[in-house]
Amino acid sequence: MKKLLILIFAFISTSFIYSQNLTKTIKFLKGNIADKTAAVREASGTEAVFLSNKAINFCLENKEILGNDRDLEGLAVAAVLSISPEYAKSCSEEDKLLLENQFMELFAQFKSSSTVQIAVLTKSVALKDYIPTDKLTANLNDYLAKANVNTEDATLFRAVFNSLEFIGNNETFLILYGLLNNQNYKKYHAQIDSTLTALVPKAMNEILSLIQNTNTSQVARIFSIIKKNTTISKNNLCEIAQSVLSQSIISLEGTSGATPEQINLQLDTLAILSENRWTRASSVSVSYFKLAKRLYNSGDMNEIQFKTAILALADTAPIDSVPLLTAYLEDLNSLTEKGNVVSSDVILAVIKALGAIGDKSAFDSLLAVTYLNYSEQVLSAARGALSELRWQ
Repeated sequence: MKKLLILIFAFISTSFIYSQNLTKTIKFLKGNIADKTAAVREASGTEAVFLSNKAINFCLENKEILGNDRDLEGLAVAAVLSISPEYAKSCSEEDKLLLENQFMELFAQFKSSSTVQIAVLTKSVALKDYIPTDKLTANLNDYLAKANVNTEDATLFRAVFNSLEFIGNNETFLILYGLLNNQNYKKYHAQIDSTLTALVPKAMNEILSLIQNTNTSQVARIFSIIKKNTTISKNNLCEIAQSVLSQSIISLEGTSGATPEQINLQLDTLAILSENRWTRASSVSVSYFKLAKRLYNSGDMNEIQFKTAILALADTAPIDSVPLLTAYLEDLNSLTEKGNVVSSDVILAVIKALGAIGDKSAFDSLLAVTYLNYSEQVLSAARGALSELRWQ
């Protein structure tokens, strides 16, 4: 008898709880659109999941009939925002795809309501780790490619840029890069720049291709975007820097000089390669030293800039640069021996680089320095470099 009473009580309790859980559903089914919106906002747990889905379907099914209805838009926003990360994380793969498709349809059908579209974007970004976003990203790319900047809602435009920081892809990068060079989009350049920076790791191939096919000003702009991404791997950063430097060297072949902009870009990339001791760029660094020497002799490059190019060799080309540096030091020694004035900054850079590399083949040229009429600073540096040479 006792067990029977417990079972009856359990049944009554379950029925009561179940009926209580359905109150919002009943309100949704029987009510007008305002009631439906309130039911979606007030629901929780599994009922909230059920009502969110019902509300989205209701909005999609009736949008064409009701047109630009504010109440319907409010219901759509409430339905989208009520989808919880917990549900998106735990639901089946089929339901995840359903959510993605519903978001896409809402964005497309409610194109006259930036409020609904922004709600879709906000929730898509919030759930990006749980539901697929590839289709939505493709739609946003298409939207940007076809949008009329003069008529589009500015708030929506910025929301699209901000969302693509998180769900954009390599195609997004190319589209936005084109917009960055379009003066009609000038007021959005800050948002575009920010999104491009975030997408750098996803667009390595596109970036390398752009570097090979654009002028110095555009390459400098691309490189400035890349440097702002703090999450880019050192390998990717150095690969890009090497490509930029190589392309810059090629662009100056057969020319008589270089612009300050070109030189600054070259030294900027060289600094990254040097800082990361990127010896894969050995041949490029050696080529740049040859170019830098020509630019220095022609007066396009100053002593400090040339010094930077020399010192970088110890980090980026410690093996391949020794013959070049020793030959250059011998040339400087010859000039000094003949009574010509040699830049202290330049010869100190050569001596320091050879000392840092420590190759014993530099012995003769370094020793020769100590017998010539150099300043005490240069003589002391040569003695120090000699002591750093490795003999085994």
